[in-house]
Order: sequence, then C-alpha cells, then structure tokens
Amino acid sequence: MANNDAKFIQQGMMMLNTLVTSFSRCKHTVYYPTAGTRLSCGNALPSRSFFKSLEFSKNCDAGVVIAPDELLRGATEILEENTCNLGSSPDAVHVCADKLACTRMLKQHNLPVPRTVINCVTEGVWVVKPRFGCGSEGINRINVTGMQKIPKDAVATEYIKGEHISVSLVASNSSILPLTINRQIIRHNRGSITYHGNQTPFEVENKREILDIASTAIRILGCRGYAGVDIINSDQPCVVDINPRATASIVPVSQVLTREIAELILQAKNDILPSKIDTMGSAEMILPG
Repeated sequence: MANNDAKFIQQGMMMLNTLVTSFSRCKHTVYYPTAGTRLSCGNALPSRSFFKSLEFSKNCDAGVVIAPDELLRGATEILEENTCNLGSSPDAVHVCADKLACTRMLKQHNLPVPRTVINCVTEGVWVVKPRFGCGSEGINRINVTGMQKIPKDAVATEYIKGEHISVSLVASNSSILPLTINRQIIRHNRGSITYHGNQTPFEVENKREILDIASTAIRILGCRGYAGVDIINSDQPCVVDINPRATASIVPVSQVLTREIAELILQAKNDILPSKIDTMGSAEMILPG
C-alpha cells in the first residue's frame, strides 16, 4: 500500500485490515508493511519504503499487493520475483491501468464499452478522466458545443446515464467466481464526479447479463485473484473500468460472504474455486467527505 493522498491511505488501510484479518482467521501467519499504523492482528513490518518492504516477501509462501494502479505493476513484479503472487500478473495490471488500452481490448472482443477518445472531443456530454490512475480522482463531466481539446494524459468517454454498479469477483486460471454486485455511491458536484463508497449486495433486474459481462471482461484481461469491474447499468450495460486488484469494495463484500475472502483467494491460486458462493445480510462502506 503506497500513496501520499490521505483518502487513498484511509481506503488502503481498510483494505489491508480486511485482508490481514481474513488470512489470520484462516490460521495463516500474516505480515504487512507499515509506516506506523498497527493492526489488531498480523505482524507489522515497520518500513518507510514501500518497495523495500516488499523484499520481505521472499520469506513468505505467498503475497498480495495493495497499491494504486501507478505503483501496482512495479510492486507486483518485485513480489513475483520473491514469492507466489495471489493477484493479477504485472502484464494484466499494466493493461488494466491504461484506460484507453483496456477499453480497446474489451471492444475488440465485442464487450459493451463507452465511446472513448483522446486529444479532443466533439459536441456532446463527455466524462474526462486520467488515462492512468485509480479511484475517482480527476474525473469531470463536460458539455461540449463544438470541439474541445483535452489534456494529453487524459481520455474522454461518452457520458452514459444509468446506475453506477460494480461486480466483485475472484478469478483462477480456469474459472471465475462472481461474488457480489455492488451499488457505487457516486456524487456529482459542479461537474466533478467522485466515489464515496458502496453498498452490497445490490439487486438488478439484469443480474445474469451483468455477471456474464463482468466475468468475460476479467477473462479477456487475464486478471487473477480478487478483481472488480465497474459498470454503468443503462439500457445497454457498459464496462467503464477494470480493477485487477483489491479495491475498497472488498471491505463490505467480505462482511456478507459466507466464506472467508482469504480462503477464496487461495482457492483461486490453487484453481479449486467453488462454482458459487452465498451471501448473508448486507453491508456498506461510506467514505467521509
């Protein structure tokens, strides 16, 4: 986990606590790097350098990285050099982090994605966001009457009205297990679009279609372990982002599963995922601000 943004640090600590707690409940010895914060379980590895702390992974049987997209590939490469990686490969991480490349790959396989452009946009309503990055940082909706340039490090996607949802999944080499559909709490403020949490599970009328789209996207991109697919559920559901890693959704999702999330991640690595998973109750995570 590495980022200087307070909001990302908060979300990262929540994800870290969820995973450390789950692996500990499964009777595994767990180590985690930290610059100061101590969790109620697991073994802290004090370190001021995130990448240096990853070297300890050579003493472990397996590991999983929690990090923003811009650091995830490098961190995953280090982890794979030292031990068994329970998450997606560096190559899968790299493609998913590039919103343009990711969208183009999904489109090539006939998955529904919004029209996506770079450099400039024409008349219409567009969502402009960083080409590389995670979360909902720097995402804005703009109304264009003629032609307008966008920053060189950004992409623009057509604005689609609909329900903001995500699908949480666990993927192995031969199978994909959908866990939950989640409602994303999205706020619009003077053109800015920000993420403030999620509620799970969330019922949709086209559940089978949504799960099929999400599973196919994960299969195309080669994600492994815990992953998420962000979708705008409109007349035609559209995939808007792929997260090849643990996201904040893992916090409430793990609370409603009837199995430990750590157990499922390990089963994915060993390619012995169950065919289905049940949930019990509901949970939500609301970010302050």
